[in-house]
Amino acid sequence: MAPNARAGDRAGRRARATGDANDADDAEREANETLDDEDERSGVARARREAMETGEGSDAEAAAEAEAAARETVQEKRIRLAKAYLERLREEAAAEDTDEEEEDGEGKNLDSHARLAGRLMMEAQKKSGHQREAIADRVRVSARASGTWRGHKRAVTGVALTEDDRTAYSVSKDGSIFMWDIETEKRTRFPRTPDVVVDPLQGGGGPQAPPKCGSHVMLCCAVSGDRNLFATGGADKRVHVWDTRTMTHVTAFAGHRGAITGLGFRHGTGQLFSCSEDRTVKIWSLDDMAYVDTLFGHQERCIGLDTQRRERLVTVGADRATRFWKVPEDSQLVLRPPQGGGQAESCAFTAHDHWLTGSQDGTVAIWNTQRKRAAQSWENVHGFRDVVAPRGFSDTDAKTAQEQREAAQVSSGISSKNDGGVGDMASWVSAVHVGKGTDFAASGAADGAIRLWKTSHEGEPLVPLDCLPARGFVNAIQVASTGRFVLAGMGQEPRLGRWGRDSGAKNGLVLHPLDLEKM
Repeated sequence: MAPNARAGDRAGRRARATGDANDADDAEREANETLDDEDERSGVARARREAMETGEGSDAEAAAEAEAAARETVQEKRIRLAKAYLERLREEAAAEDTDEEEEDGEGKNLDSHARLAGRLMMEAQKKSGHQREAIADRVRVSARASGTWRGHKRAVTGVALTEDDRTAYSVSKDGSIFMWDIETEKRTRFPRTPDVVVDPLQGGGGPQAPPKCGSHVMLCCAVSGDRNLFATGGADKRVHVWDTRTMTHVTAFAGHRGAITGLGFRHGTGQLFSCSEDRTVKIWSLDDMAYVDTLFGHQERCIGLDTQRRERLVTVGADRATRFWKVPEDSQLVLRPPQGGGQAESCAFTAHDHWLTGSQDGTVAIWNTQRKRAAQSWENVHGFRDVVAPRGFSDTDAKTAQEQREAAQVSSGISSKNDGGVGDMASWVSAVHVGKGTDFAASGAADGAIRLWKTSHEGEPLVPLDCLPARGFVNAIQVASTGRFVLAGMGQEPRLGRWGRDSGAKNGLVLHPLDLEKM
């Protein structure tokens, strides 16, 4: 064998030996790390067992659980949450009906792939807005007394309800912000909005500067579904963002040149829309805490808006126009009431392409993108004039709706002879809202009655259900997605002015409990 070949063979053997040694070292190191991990895990488990056996308290157990959770991988967490979700679905199905069994013998067994897939698909469609839960026909006015929550010194101007219907937020003309627990009625006060500091030497002042008086007035609010963020707006022309967990002020967006009159989160996202008296609608990203875009169109001040899951929104303004915006397409659909019709004061989506509006003449109408006029209008449902039913309903239906309103007005101490001093403003429908993912809606004015409605996914028909007593201006209203209650923000004055006053009303929130019949 040649010398070079023998040298190469020896070098190869040395390299293999070195590699085997390195592999052995690596294997030994991995084994030691595995043993250390196992010892550490066993130590955690042993500490948890000893704490439980000796009853040392919850601190050691909580620390052990926190350490175990920290070691949980992303995939393990997903599996754990999925199992917990399926278990919750099984419990809910068993609670709904424990005696009923289907013909195939599966009953409420959610382990069946067909039943489980159907349930998951239904919940996904409800969350996306493609399907509405039919609860309006099962809602009944409860015999339980309504509750009045006090805390705001002046008129409540905005109310926002979380998706789980457990927490509500409210703002007022006195600048106060409260968080309310629906079950316990406990209130928690947010700190006051920081004052806007304007430095004339740095180019401050001008149209974006807050007014010299009344800058503390709050006019609207909105809460995000899953980002623990809460937004408020008012006369200082700023959109203020708060952290709901720590109740601290996060940031303030400047850009509007008029008071903020409406706020709304795009469902399931961190995109926030705001409208203002400066006739514009602005888009903000709370994921990046940045300004995105401005939408122009209204010729007078914009009064209110509503959003949905898609990048669509509807706004109403003092120019008597209702505008349906398609944000990605940069287009808008302009709709106006008929000649002699009242200006729209409020709006709310019932489906992707259908929405409700409340007008100054007491009319509640439903619109869609296929028509330039309202698809259906109930005239004078708020106020003191005779109710006029739309086509497809009889005079008996109109009479029943009027009797329901009059009964609620009597309960609240309001009538055509004693209107509380509000005059023609009694018919201004200043608030409408649709329960998220449901066919149940409500509208409010200053006539002493909150009207309950049934809608449909296609937008028609719009059916009046009943009325709830409410003394004062209904400046904001929220309908629970479960149909269990209606929460109204009340005031002695209207939301956007002081041209009317009902001295017999009280400033605060009114919760009307409702009963839901079983299917």
